[in-house]
Amino acid sequence: MKNLLSKLPDNPKLPKRVIYYLCDGEEVSLSVDAMIVPIHVLDWNRDLSPWTAPRVFLDGEDFGGAAAEYLRSIEETTLQTESLFAYKPESRGIAGYSLAGLFAVWALYHSSLFDRAASMSGSLWFDGFMDFMNDHRPVKVPEKLYLSVGEQEKRTKSRRMAQVEACTLRTAEVFRGYGTDVQFEKNPGGHFDNIPERVARGLQWLAL
Repeated sequence: MKNLLSKLPDNPKLPKRVIYYLCDGEEVSLSVDAMIVPIHVLDWNRDLSPWTAPRVFLDGEDFGGAAAEYLRSIEETTLQTESLFAYKPESRGIAGYSLAGLFAVWALYHSSLFDRAASMSGSLWFDGFMDFMNDHRPVKVPEKLYLSVGEQEKRTKSRRMAQVEACTLRTAEVFRGYGTDVQFEKNPGGHFDNIPERVARGLQWLAL
C-alpha cells in the first residue's frame, strides 16, 4: 500500500476531496471533482472481514477477520502519503463493492479518517453485522453515505446472503437517524451484474 498517491497530477491545484476505493486491481476513470485512489486488496476474505465467519460457498474460504489490522495499515499509509505530497483534502471518502462495501461501512465505526462512504452491493448481510450496528455508534458520523443493492440479490440460494437488501435498508435507516445524507439505490440484476456501472454511480455521488 505504499505511495497511494503516487499518480498525483502535475497540476498543484488538487481536488478538495479524495475517495479511497478498495478494489481487486481494476482502474477507475471518472470525470469527477475528486481524486479517486485505488487500494488493491489481495486477500478479500481475510483483510475485509471484521471478524471470523464460515465461508459462504463450498469452494470458497472462511472469513479471516483481519479488518482491524488492515484498516490500521490504510490509516497509516494514507496519512504518511498525504503528508509526503503536502496534500490536505477537505474530505475523505472510502468506498467498495461487495465485501469491500461492508468494510467501508464498518470502518466508520473504527476510524475518524473518513467522513464519506459508499457501499455498492455491500455484504451487509455479514454474520452479526446488524447486531454490531445496533450496539455501536460510528467514531465519526459521516456527512454522506451511498448504498446500493441489486434487485435480484435477495433471491440467492444462500440464506445468509439473501438478507442483503433488508440489511442494506436497515443500514440506511440507522445512518439517517444520525443525520447522514443517505442515498439508497436499487439496481437491476444480481450481485455480479453491471459492477463497473454500479461502482461508478456510487463514486460519482460521493464526489458531489
